[in-house]
Amino acid sequence: MMSNNSHLAIIDDDIEIRELLKQYLVKQGYNISTFIDGESFLDSTLSQYNLCILDIGLPGIDGLEVCRQLRQHSTIPIIMLTAASDDLDRILGLELGADDYMGKPFNPRELLARIKALLRRIEGSAKPEPEPDTVDRLTIDYTSRTAILGNFQLELTGTEFNLLVVLKDNAGQVLSRETIGQLIHGRKIQPFDRSIDTCISRLRGKLAVYSSNDCIQSVRGKGYVLTLHV
Repeated sequence: MMSNNSHLAIIDDDIEIRELLKQYLVKQGYNISTFIDGESFLDSTLSQYNLCILDIGLPGIDGLEVCRQLRQHSTIPIIMLTAASDDLDRILGLELGADDYMGKPFNPRELLARIKALLRRIEGSAKPEPEPDTVDRLTIDYTSRTAILGNFQLELTGTEFNLLVVLKDNAGQVLSRETIGQLIHGRKIQPFDRSIDTCISRLRGKLAVYSSNDCIQSVRGKGYVLTLHV
């Protein structure tokens, strides 16, 4: 099991939510730092955090801008908090590199489950990681969690890396959104949850920079398939 002393950052201007989450997560064994705005969070030592819980509706620079700036130099897992009806904000957050989201109001126990799932995927299990694996022009290094396409290293978020591994492990096979969601999030996705499609779109764009062909193809009504060629 992963260590239970992970350091989490909570960025939310709602003092009740900040304190409720802090008290709840401290009881679960986590170290917690809280911030009232994005500026103070970005000015802190970001490398100390294992994961951040980021509200979109912040004063000053909003959560989307914080996410954008953070993704310029960090792959720290991000769970965004959004108003339940703000589909556009959720999509924008995922496009900017957030790993997951929760709509307000939410159940702290569900948030805890998502935190644990993200940290498990990032930190990995206690067993030794497999050796780097190469399929066509793609090389996956599980220890450093990096991917190289041709001679170029891809700049991937944690969720994008996990998605690429799932697609690589099933190269040539069409995977449904539901299957992908189960494999990378460890839970069923809701019928109108577009997070998988958004993550596919981001990853496809990053692969396209170093490839002349469409590395991830959409199969209408069925899902997605990784099709790498030499």
